[in-house]
Amino acid sequence: MNNGRIVHITGWLRILSDVVHILIALSLLFSAAFLMISAFINLKSMGRDSIFHFINEILFVLIIMEIFVTVITYLREHRVTFQPFLVVGIIASIRKILTIEAHLAIEEGIGSDVFSRSMIELGVNTLIVFILVISFYLLAKAPGPSDCPGCLGIEDITKKLEALISERKEGSGG
Repeated sequence: MNNGRIVHITGWLRILSDVVHILIALSLLFSAAFLMISAFINLKSMGRDSIFHFINEILFVLIIMEIFVTVITYLREHRVTFQPFLVVGIIASIRKILTIEAHLAIEEGIGSDVFSRSMIELGVNTLIVFILVISFYLLAKAPGPSDCPGCLGIEDITKKLEALISERKEGSGG
């Protein structure tokens, strides 16, 4: 296959990839909107259960929106960064911590085995939040492409590989 044909095929694949990413972004946006509406509709009272459910849903919407922003960023810049994934992990872990705490606060007559498992889960999720926050901080401080802190740099590697392949083909007369 010649280089021109490869460039043409990869161009079409990139367009198809963009179409799929647009569909994913729209699905995420509509899902977040419906979840938000549902959260407000289901907020029937100011009781502990109702507020807990509302906060849980709002945090889930926040996770969906972080993923949405990541997809939009990819569509605009064709770059993937780590930071949004770390934010999603932090929010998800905090959501789990709040779920465990609410469960412990609401349930009556919790056995010692359930309590012990819950405390272990709380500890593990707290550790996860701590590790993700440190990772976020280190990634923000890490040297990377100056125009995109936290980027993986895949685009630069791809361009260098394409240039290398092109040079080798031209050098070999193919």
